[in-house]
Amino acid sequence: MFEDLHLVPEDGRAVAVFHAGPEWRAALADALSWQVNRRFQADSLEAEKVLELRAAGALADRLDEHRDMEGKALVRLNADQVRVLIEAASAYLMERDTESYQPPEERARIAELARLVDALFDLVAQLDRADEVFGAQSL
Repeated sequence: MFEDLHLVPEDGRAVAVFHAGPEWRAALADALSWQVNRRFQADSLEAEKVLELRAAGALADRLDEHRDMEGKALVRLNADQVRVLIEAASAYLMERDTESYQPPEERARIAELARLVDALFDLVAQLDRADEVFGAQSL
């Protein structure tokens, strides 16, 4: 799922570095943008939530940066960012994957997200283990 995956230390945390195709990046960027828009529409947000949503929006922008370019792009994610992607993809699937008519591009996005969720859970587990190793090495 994650071609040429490398876990590297960065500021005491593990970061997954790999190449991802345009469908992967677009599906997750769309799901993340959708979730950020929904959460910003809440009645009131605490400052901490606003900062989280802005960080999620920046991650969506980073994933979407090369949308119209074919081929793979380098992606760098830490465990917290992967958790945000899991939450966004899962929420998108729960709400948007319905029996009613969906345009072909929406069906393709839903299929890609469904394919990615388990892989993202595996990735966050790897990052958590690497965070423990990197943390122990810095002591």
